Amino acid sequence: MEFYVDVQTLHDTNMTVIKDEKNQPVYILTGRRGIANDGFFLHTISGNELGEIRQRTVSVNPRFDLLIGGEKVASIKKMFGVWREFIFVSELNWMVIGNMLANQYHIYHGMKTVTTIASVGTASETILKLDIANPRDVVPGLLVAALLDRWRQANLANPLVRHDVGISYGL
Repeated sequence: MEFYVDVQTLHDTNMTVIKDEKNQPVYILTGRRGIANDGFFLHTISGNELGEIRQRTVSVNPRFDLLIGGEKVASIKKMFGVWREFIFVSELNWMVIGNMLANQYHIYHGMKTVTTIASVGTASETILKLDIANPRDVVPGLLVAALLDRWRQANLANPLVRHDVGISYGL
């Protein structure tokens, strides 16, 4: 199943409509931002809440809880690798490996691909395409993708973060 998320609209208005491969609206994603209360909510088009992702700790690498139907199903914390970001989604045993600058990620459960996320369609790379194989992974996959884009937006907005990967030897 393919889903398309306009992350620029989510960033600008804290709400976006998620569409399927037939360009039909299927979900509504809303968010809130703040130092201590980041979070996203996923609803059906009719307004029924399916799940949420909510910040639990305030730190350089905050922890988020993933809730589906009001029940906590996973915790998420960002870790940094040498060249790529690593995010582990505990309880679901998902490993997210990707590149925030390129806005491309792969989510794995063991050796199986759960979801691929990539920017598509526009020069500004504001549309994310998610390819989710299993219907039970749709809600957590969409919420994790929203969180990944939130972290990406935070990195791009911070002028103190170095965005090039070049190495300088002082020459």
